[in-house]
Amino acid sequence: MKKILLIVILAFAGSGTIYAQKVSGKINVKTTETNGQPVPFANVLLRHAKDSSLVKGELSGQDGTISFDHINEGKYFIEATLMGYTKASTSPFTVDANHKLIQLPALTLSPSSKTLQGVTVSAQKPFIERKNGATVLNVESSLAASGGTALDVLKRAPGVQIDKDDNIILQGNQGATIMLDGKLTYLSGEQLANLLRSLPSENISTIEIITSPSAKYDAAGKSGIINIKTKKTVITGMNGSYNITVGAGKYAFYNTGINLNWRTEKFNLFGSYNNGNRGFFQTRYIERRITGDVPQLFVSDVFNRRRFKNNNYKAGLDYFINSKHTIGALVRGYDNHFQSDGINTNPISTNGKVDSTLYSGTRVRNAFSNISVNLNYKGQLDTSGTEITLDADWAKFKDNNNMQLNDSMTYFSNRPGNYQSIKNMPVNDVTIRSIKADLILPFNKSTKLETGFKISTVKTDNNLRYDSLLNGKYERAITQSNQFIYTEEVYAAYAIFKKQVKNTDIQAGLRVEQTRSDGHSVTLGSHVKRSYLDFFPSFSIDQKLSESHKIGANYSKRISRPNYGDLNPFVFYIDKFNYFKGNPYMLPEYMHKAELNYTFKQKYVLAVSYGLTKNVVLEYMIQDDSSKVTTFFDRNFEKSNVYAITLTIPIDPFKWWNITNNINANRTSFDIKDTTVNLTTSTWGLNYQSTHTFTLPKDWKLELNGYYESPFTWGVYRIRSSFAIGAGVQKSFMNKKLVTKLNVSDITNREQFRGSARFDNINMYINNRWQNRRVNLSLTWNFGNSNIKAARDREAGSEQQRVGG
Repeated sequence: MKKILLIVILAFAGSGTIYAQKVSGKINVKTTETNGQPVPFANVLLRHAKDSSLVKGELSGQDGTISFDHINEGKYFIEATLMGYTKASTSPFTVDANHKLIQLPALTLSPSSKTLQGVTVSAQKPFIERKNGATVLNVESSLAASGGTALDVLKRAPGVQIDKDDNIILQGNQGATIMLDGKLTYLSGEQLANLLRSLPSENISTIEIITSPSAKYDAAGKSGIINIKTKKTVITGMNGSYNITVGAGKYAFYNTGINLNWRTEKFNLFGSYNNGNRGFFQTRYIERRITGDVPQLFVSDVFNRRRFKNNNYKAGLDYFINSKHTIGALVRGYDNHFQSDGINTNPISTNGKVDSTLYSGTRVRNAFSNISVNLNYKGQLDTSGTEITLDADWAKFKDNNNMQLNDSMTYFSNRPGNYQSIKNMPVNDVTIRSIKADLILPFNKSTKLETGFKISTVKTDNNLRYDSLLNGKYERAITQSNQFIYTEEVYAAYAIFKKQVKNTDIQAGLRVEQTRSDGHSVTLGSHVKRSYLDFFPSFSIDQKLSESHKIGANYSKRISRPNYGDLNPFVFYIDKFNYFKGNPYMLPEYMHKAELNYTFKQKYVLAVSYGLTKNVVLEYMIQDDSSKVTTFFDRNFEKSNVYAITLTIPIDPFKWWNITNNINANRTSFDIKDTTVNLTTSTWGLNYQSTHTFTLPKDWKLELNGYYESPFTWGVYRIRSSFAIGAGVQKSFMNKKLVTKLNVSDITNREQFRGSARFDNINMYINNRWQNRRVNLSLTWNFGNSNIKAARDREAGSEQQRVGG
């Protein structure tokens, strides 16, 4: 602590000395849109008022701000330009001995429009774009995203794949960290998939995909960070929006929600509520071949009818103490319900002839809820940019599940059948507490240090109870039930050094994390304790060659700790012949990621990357040919390698026709070796996304989109290709206050998971399908003050600017 205080004192002293020596002028200005939102990466030029000759040029920052330092006395004006916006300029102003620090009004850039033969063309954001080292999905600008969920949108994200269990694979690796408005969700596996299914796309503004995060972020998440940003309004006065979406595939669904915002010069009060009822289905077809003296074929054909009822809420307050200091509070959560009714017909063949059939019925009733509280402070400590942010978080998750599995075996011989039934009633409680602080210390305009720390604790209490049907009565199955308590503490600190040398930006960081964990099986009376210290370096360099050409390179090391539920050592029954078992001895995965990138005209991007994961965690399976049971479990293997090439190619054939293309090619290889298996798999994969947007007369828009995913390898599975095509149309009314969208997703009904696993005595084929083909109708009504100037210093209270570990 004394060292940190010393750094702060020295930074203040250094900055004071620097300012005492200044004899030239400084000019500050900000670029914004007409609604007050910042416009990043605008070309801002300082010109002489006399002859408009160029003095200096800068790109606006992420928050829209620009500073021109060391400006000689004279008369100047500033102009700003950005493709898709009209040019904006200031009135002339003077820099002299009495006006050394010039604070100019915001430069407002309006979306450009041009009428071509009765067609009014307005600038809009593409569905996929590259910003500041991240891939950004502008969900609210996409017609095809309407009526879907966060999980549906992620399926269309470049470099993202969804496996058979709805786990997210980013650039060939599982383990992406999912954040919601810059806050960690702390969920994984089925709980995370349920949350993403319950979050409607109408409530999402953008999704950021960061594959090489800096040391400021938590080191968890070996493949990177996916940050889902929900919609919010930022203008003064009272305003908001209401939306309703109805749709149908095989089953119907609806979703409705409201966003409200009240902003003054002193505070910003905001909130949202979303309610939905979504019916859908999932089918799972599995073929398992049992070798040996008597070859057998097990064919499992499962149909699950499912329903989600979601209630999501959020309320927050930012209070602006003054222009430099803001405190805030945020409460968010959900109260959701999930039900599933499944029927499984499993004919069993011996020597090519069906001799018995297993009929299974599964009934699931799941209630899961969360409440999270965040208290925060953000302060600008001086005019040189010294800034501190503080966050304290508390979150509680509760998952009550009730599953009943009934099995009935019928034989075609005279052998009598049998009936079995079990009930699984797990209760899972998760409590998370964390506190963190971040400090920005600028030494001068081109050099600064960012540092901070975080302390987090997690406790999960998983009480797994099984009841078996015996003599017509359900009784507690002691040997199958289990209580598992997992606690984890992470102490982290980081430092990032940033330096700009002419057109070169250099960033070097180091994050240190001490982890202590205890996996306690109460039933078995066993503990698996771990304590380890890790160092996570990161480095990036960006070189601007000219206005049109930029190159960069980055490296980072990350960690992926095992999911809490996967550490529970007890058995979860899928059906009579398929089990999943937890593994308390799994080790963390460590990933090293390096990337080279080239940007042309700030819109065309080529990125080449390599990732090495050690202790890679993969799903594995063991088959007992005697009992016919296959047990699935996660475990560590030696390593995996991923080589990837990503191309972002936006094309504008005409003013009214915009095309966004994203191509990701990767080669993934796995070394799956130990005393029982020696398997090496590798393959090239290709993911192609294309979105076409047509802006038509009288506020009509049309969108066509599609994706193709080639065959690829994931661990022991070889996945077959899939593709989908969608279309949507939009019409605005009442001066764009009422927006209607109609779209159809997966028109050809070919979006599915098909894969096989063949090694040792395993010979398995899987085909999963979901309700992806849907027709959706969405209405959004925007109300309130939509034309009032944005409040000053909005960034002080902006949740989006407090993204971090």
